[in-house]
Amino acid sequence: MLDQIRKNFEYDHWANQKSLEAIQALASPPEKAVKIFGHILFAKDVWLSRLLHEDSSRYTDPWPPYRVEECGSKLGELHGIWAAYLKGLSEGDLGKDLRFKNTQGRTFEQRIGNILFQVAYHGHYHRGQLATLIALAGGKSPTTDYIAYTAFLGEGREIKE
Repeated sequence: MLDQIRKNFEYDHWANQKSLEAIQALASPPEKAVKIFGHILFAKDVWLSRLLHEDSSRYTDPWPPYRVEECGSKLGELHGIWAAYLKGLSEGDLGKDLRFKNTQGRTFEQRIGNILFQVAYHGHYHRGQLATLIALAGGKSPTTDYIAYTAFLGEGREIKE
């Protein structure tokens, strides 16, 4: 299962990169699109902090004020840290519980495997929002479906009949 989780994170990064490129291609990116992308980055950042047992009390605003120019470097930074974290995990770690506080200071406990799926899947909904905002702003919405990612990897192909 860990191999699939790692692949899901690579897919998530690929899809986020495609969405960010589409936002950056707009002459005037919608403020709401940048805010949503910042929220995607926030979620990846706060969950990583919790999993690394860092003090996550600084994460109080789930909609941080990123500028579009900052998003690419933050996305790349988080991708590298997540890849290193996932590389160090074992299958047994997925069933371990993690106790953490949410942004309101409430304490929760959840299995690490469930958290990893949450982080990998969180962006789907928001990338759908971004695709709509990009199209409304006159841009080309990127294809960010998982099946498109697997085709990008060469794991599928079109059959001409």
